[in-house]
Order: sequence, then structure tokens, then C-alpha cells
Amino acid sequence: MIDSAHHIEPAQEHLAPGPSISYRFGSYILDASRRVLFHELTAKPLSEKLFKILLLLLQADGRVVSKDTFFDEVWPDQSPSDANLAQHLLMLRQILGERARDHSYVVTVPGIGYRLATTVERKIGLSMKQLCERCDAALEADGRAYICSYECTFCESCAMELSRRCRNCGGTLVRRPPRRTAAAAAEQAG
Repeated sequence: MIDSAHHIEPAQEHLAPGPSISYRFGSYILDASRRVLFHELTAKPLSEKLFKILLLLLQADGRVVSKDTFFDEVWPDQSPSDANLAQHLLMLRQILGERARDHSYVVTVPGIGYRLATTVERKIGLSMKQLCERCDAALEADGRAYICSYECTFCESCAMELSRRCRNCGGTLVRRPPRRTAAAAAEQAG
């Protein structure tokens, strides 16, 4: 939730059993339900605090997360310092491959907090992507496409060239179930 100053308030989304929730940003996938960060076929371990910090940034979807929100959500019932938060954000930046002065993912908003500088795609359930992630070929909703369990989506040609292994998470690429188009449904009904 955003308050009037455009800061994120404490996260209301809790990770209860239910549908798998994942976040894609840059070349990373965070499986929030399983608490795993994937990057180029590698699962990267995150401590509990780093996981919570990253999740808050992802849930903010580019908006600023205030220091107070981090303190309340990551260190409840404790009295952390700005140095604690800065050290954890440095570790997160290192995990994300950022170098000094390279803030392609985590941006400091002086005196206020931090935000992500990349687009975040939040997923619950199956979405039907319209382009192959490798070659940008158009994919019809009722056509042949291949997906992994995180919905990385590839055309048939790219899936075969990749030996049906996702280049992002290493998962098996399987045929995406076709979605009936409105025209096909009307044709069948008529």
C-alpha cells in the first residue's frame, strides 16, 4: 500500500500456502513461495533478511520503500541501525551482480529509502506471453509455445535449440497449453 508521500507501507502479502508467486526482474526470477532466487540456471541462496528486503523491493514495483518499512518488516522487535540496512543492501547488490556505482537494480533515495530500477513482473498462475523470450517470434495463444514452471516462454524452434531446457532457471520446457481464441470459440459454437 502507498501512503501520500509515495512510500511503501508494510507488506500485506504473506507467503501462505496457495498459488505459486514469482517475480521476474532483469535476468532474475524470485520464486517467493519457495524462497529461491534464480539467475542464468543458478539458484542463489538468500538469507531470511535478504529475502525479505528483496521481496519488499519487488512488491513496491519501482516505488520507494522507506527505511522505516524495512526496519519494521525485516527487523521486527529489534532496533537496527541505518548501517544494518546499508550492509544488507550491499550484500543484496552483490548477489544481483551490481558493481560500485552501478545501480541497475537497487537505487538509493537519499534520506528516504530504496527502490528497484527495473521492471518487475509478478506472476500468479499462467499468463500467455505473446513473444518468444529468445528470438522475439510472435506466439499465438492457440499456437505452439514451450514454457518452464516459471512461465519463461519460447517458440518451438528455440525450445528445441535449447534442448527443452529453460535458459533462465534450467527447468524443463513443456508445451504450453493452448488457449482458445474468441474466434475459435465462436466458430465452434456457430
